[in-house]
Amino acid sequence: MRSRSNSGVRLDGYARLVQETILCHQNPVTGLLPASAQKKDAWVRDNVYSVLAVWGLGMAYRKNADRDEDKAKAYELEQSVVKLMQGLLQCMMRQVAKVEKFKHTQSTKDCLHAKYDTPTCATVVRDDQWGHLQVDATSIYLLMLAQMTASGTIVMQTAFF
Repeated sequence: MRSRSNSGVRLDGYARLVQETILCHQNPVTGLLPASAQKKDAWVRDNVYSVLAVWGLGMAYRKNADRDEDKAKAYELEQSVVKLMQGLLQCMMRQVAKVEKFKHTQSTKDCLHAKYDTPTCATVVRDDQWGHLQVDATSIYLLMLAQMTASGTIVMQTAFF
């Protein structure tokens, strides 16, 4: 039996940290991460930044995979990332009519929300209560979606939802 390399041991340590601090909070249905134990809403920006740690660790496992367990761990981490990114996309796709309307009105009442209910992907405030664009949150989501796709992570499929 081969011994574990130093980098493999370090990755396993990071995997425990990621599991204990991030993935243990991931909703099993939507893939979203709540803001905290007290605040159950999922913010787009926080979710994307949090899942970057998971994605990066998965990429490291994929690159350093010298055992079948490493390949399995890379796959497991990648699927957690896919689940979260698809969950966020589902939240945004539920507002597609508003996005089309926003093209013409450019009103804050027609902009994408950046905070969603973790278990249902529903918006948590009415449109007239939202009132700010959060363009940076949507932009970071789209940027990371492109980066993940370029890395070989399949987030979007032809038969999506």
